[in-house]
Amino acid sequence: MRPFRTLIASSLGVAVVLSSVTATAGAAEATAHKKKKIAIDVWLADYPFPGYLDERKRLAEEFNRKYPRYQINVEARDYTTLPADVDRAVREGNPPEIANYYYNVSQVARDMKDRAGRPLFTSVQRAIGGRSQILGERVVVRDLLPQVRAYNTDRGDMVSFPVTSMTSVLYANTNLLKKAGVSRLPQTWQELEGACAKIARVPNGPANCVTWPNHNWFFQQAIAQQGGLLTNNNNGRTGRATKVNLDSQQVLNYASWWKRMHQAGHYRYTGMPEDWGGTFESFVTQQVAFTFDGANQGDTFAQMGAEAGFGVTVGSLPHAGPGRAVGNVNSGDALWLRAGLDRETQDGALAFMQFLNSPRNSAQWHKSTAYLPMTGQAVDLLQRERWFAQHPAPKVALDQIRKAPQSPASLGVVVGAFDGIQNELVLAMDDVLLRQANPVQRFKLADARAQRLLDAYNARCVGSGPRSPDCYQVGIWG
Repeated sequence: MRPFRTLIASSLGVAVVLSSVTATAGAAEATAHKKKKIAIDVWLADYPFPGYLDERKRLAEEFNRKYPRYQINVEARDYTTLPADVDRAVREGNPPEIANYYYNVSQVARDMKDRAGRPLFTSVQRAIGGRSQILGERVVVRDLLPQVRAYNTDRGDMVSFPVTSMTSVLYANTNLLKKAGVSRLPQTWQELEGACAKIARVPNGPANCVTWPNHNWFFQQAIAQQGGLLTNNNNGRTGRATKVNLDSQQVLNYASWWKRMHQAGHYRYTGMPEDWGGTFESFVTQQVAFTFDGANQGDTFAQMGAEAGFGVTVGSLPHAGPGRAVGNVNSGDALWLRAGLDRETQDGALAFMQFLNSPRNSAQWHKSTAYLPMTGQAVDLLQRERWFAQHPAPKVALDQIRKAPQSPASLGVVVGAFDGIQNELVLAMDDVLLRQANPVQRFKLADARAQRLLDAYNARCVGSGPRSPDCYQVGIWG
C-alpha cells in the first residue's frame, strides 16, 4: 500500500492535470465563441419588380464584411404573405430578428404577439436610446424625412424604422397640352376639369382627357388633402381605430367630382378596379393627356413618351381647391425589431437599419428602385449630383411630402383590416362609375361593410389567441 502522503501528491498531480485540461478546453471554447458570428435574420418584403431586393442583399453582404462579428441573413418574402409568415414562425419558435411590413399592415405589426402573449416587436426609438452611433454607424433617425418618420411614430415613439417611401404625382403629355393651349399644369380638381375642357376641343385629339386607377390610394390622398379622416381616434393615431368613416363629406366630395369627370367624358375608366396596367397603357398610347401614378414611374413614362414621339412632364397631384390642405400621404415599408433580443444582437440589428439608410446607401437605393430617398442628407447628395434635373418625378414627390402638414389626416390611417376596408372604397366607386349608383347611398353601404370588417379584426385579431389568415391580409400595393 502507498503511503498516505504519496496518495495525496498523486491526487494533486491528477488535479493539476485535469485543471490544465479544463483550462485549455475553456480557452478553446471561449475562442470558438469569439469566432462564432451573431446571426440576424432579416425578412424583407419582395415586390413584383425585377431585381427589387438585389441592392438590399448587396448591402447585407457589405455590412457583414464591415462587421465580421455579425451575419445578416436577408430572406425575401412575398409582401402579401410576410405578416402571416411571421405569425407562423412565432408559433414554430423561430421568428426573424427584423421583419419588414408594408404600411397598410402597420396595425397588424403593432398587434403581433410572441408565444407568451407579449408584444413581438419593440420600439426602435427606445432601443436606440438616444445614441448617436451604434457599432460606428451614425444614427439617422433625426435625418429621416419628417413625414416618413412621423408615419412610423406612435404618440411620440418611433416604433418602426422606415426603409421605403412613395407617393403619387400627375403626369402630362406636353404635346397635347400645347395643342390645347394649356400653359401650366393643373393644381386643383377644378383646374384639371378646365384643362380637360380644352383637351376635348383639340382636333383629332384623344377621346378622354385623364385617367387613374380606381384604387384606394387615390381616395387616401384626396381625403387627406381635404383634412379628412378615415377612422376615429385621429386616424388611429391617438388610440386604436374602432370606427370607420367611409361616407364622410371628404369622400363624397371626391367621388362626386370623379363621377362628374366621368360623365363629362373627361375621365377614362378602364372598367376594372385597381387596373394600373390599363391606365398606364392609356397614357403611353395617347388615349389621354393626363394620368395619376407613382413617382417611381417617372423614367418609364419619359422613355415611353420619347419612343412614341411626345414629351412628358410631371406635377403635383391635383387637390380639392384653394384653402384646402395640400401635400401628400406617403406609403412605404418599415422594419420592425423583435423584442427580447440580447444587447449585441439588438445593436447589430439597429446598426444594419442605420447602414441601409446612410446617405450613400439611401441615395443608391433611390437610383436603383426609384423609391424616394429617405433622409435629408441623401436628398442633398442627389441634388449635388444634379440627379433630379434628369429625374424630376421624385423631386416633385419629395416636395409634396414635405409640404404636407403634420396632422393625423396628412399622416394617413393606422387601422386593422385595412386591406378589406380600402377595398370597400374601390368597389363603391366601381358601382358609381359603371352602374350609376348614388354616391351617398353607395358609400354609406361601403361604410357599413367596412365597419363589420374592422369590428371582426378587433375582436379576433388582437391578443395572444389563435388568428385566422384574414388577420394578415395585405392586398395590392399603392
